[in-house]
Amino acid sequence: MTDFPPSPAPRLLRAGVRAAVFAAALAAVPGSADPAAAPGAVPPASLTVSAGTPARDVLAGLFAAGRLSPDEVGLIALPVAGGAPLLEWNAARAYNPASTMKLVTSYAALALLGPDYRWRTALHLDGAIEDGVLRGNLVLRGGGDPKLVIEDLTELIARMRAAGLREIGGDLLLDDALYDLSAESLRALDGDVSQPYNVAPNAALLNFKAIRFVMVPKGAGATVALDPALADVEILNELRSQAGPCGNGGAVTIRDAGDERRAVIRVSGTIRTACGEQSTSAAVLTPRQFARAFFKAAWVADGGTWRGDVRIVPGAARGVPWLVWESPRTLADVVQDIHKLSNNVMTRQVMLQLAAETLRLPATMERARGVVRKWLDLQGLSFPELVLDNGSGLSRDERISARSLARLLGHAAAGPNAELMRTTLPSVGIDGTMKRRLVGEGISGRAWVKTGSLEGVRAIAGYVDARSGQRYAVVMLVNGPGAAGSRPAQDAFLRWVFANG
Repeated sequence: MTDFPPSPAPRLLRAGVRAAVFAAALAAVPGSADPAAAPGAVPPASLTVSAGTPARDVLAGLFAAGRLSPDEVGLIALPVAGGAPLLEWNAARAYNPASTMKLVTSYAALALLGPDYRWRTALHLDGAIEDGVLRGNLVLRGGGDPKLVIEDLTELIARMRAAGLREIGGDLLLDDALYDLSAESLRALDGDVSQPYNVAPNAALLNFKAIRFVMVPKGAGATVALDPALADVEILNELRSQAGPCGNGGAVTIRDAGDERRAVIRVSGTIRTACGEQSTSAAVLTPRQFARAFFKAAWVADGGTWRGDVRIVPGAARGVPWLVWESPRTLADVVQDIHKLSNNVMTRQVMLQLAAETLRLPATMERARGVVRKWLDLQGLSFPELVLDNGSGLSRDERISARSLARLLGHAAAGPNAELMRTTLPSVGIDGTMKRRLVGEGISGRAWVKTGSLEGVRAIAGYVDARSGQRYAVVMLVNGPGAAGSRPAQDAFLRWVFANG
């Protein structure tokens, strides 16, 4: 749930850029194209507000300019230092918050796990190493790391090789028992499992189970390269190159074309020759197939030998680990990706980790929801209208009111993680999903706002430092047919709070 364009992206990033690309791609969802370009959208210039504009006129102007029904909108501007709202409308009504629900999950995680929390992935030996050969299986116990990417695996493999292992004689066993997830909790939002934003959580998640497909026009077709590399995967390249200016017109489809025994990926569609090198990210293969292809490619690239397979065996890790990989990223680093890039799978992993660490039991979504609710209650943040699903906003069921979300932001602003919660949010006119909004205006760099979007949903939530010096928690949730064109109304709301607060 983000304002990034849906995959596939029309323009390519260079092959060396990995983690940031995946983090953004995992967030993009249908319906998240720039709302300002939607039919009937009113240009922001027509929504200029100034200090002293009465609140009733602001509301009437927002509804009219955004072509919004009053019932579609819940909003509030609440001073974090306490006091009455500067402006509110339908503030107690429950709405789908899209990705602004991530604020609930990340705030609970920072409080319960701590900003310096790090994930640990353990390797166990099911056999002995003799003359550099493991006479048995290698077991990887997933610790729920939401961002164990190719750079991490490369370093981990270097440590394995330095410890004397050059050949794995058996299989790679994935122990993902830390999470106990039902099929219901793994369902894709829209049924399209190839979209990175639909990647399901997994205690042994590797590289977001997604890769970049790098395409270069060549003759009537195109070459296809994978970044990072995958071993023993067959690529059915059915791409065609199409003359014409770079921009809209090309369309690429990436789908699994094999079965559990054969790892095959079909790449089809057209790309514009004028665009040159292009890329798109996709979630591919089954978790088992992806783990084998991803691990083997990195292992062989470092000079290792392995002819085995991958098996998913919960509980396979026993005894003392042979090696332990501690993530170079803290929870604070992960929260920055979650807030600025609106990363869905990382948020879902964090929510499950709350249950795993707090309850010391295999994490289920039900247990994770219970942990978050209990923590909120203990903080005096009882939200009776709250409906939690997976904690990322990637849901048609999640609900919260503008007032409750503003209360949570106000509570965060008075706590030990106040600066972290604020500065990890997209800075208006500067970075993240707010980089191109309100650029060059007085509010630019003086507001920090999380965005969210689904089909029929647009939302913003965060902080505004008004000209007066007063800081406000601001929330605007729009649900309904007018949501796609509501961005100018959101921006006008932020301008008004900045000018009038």
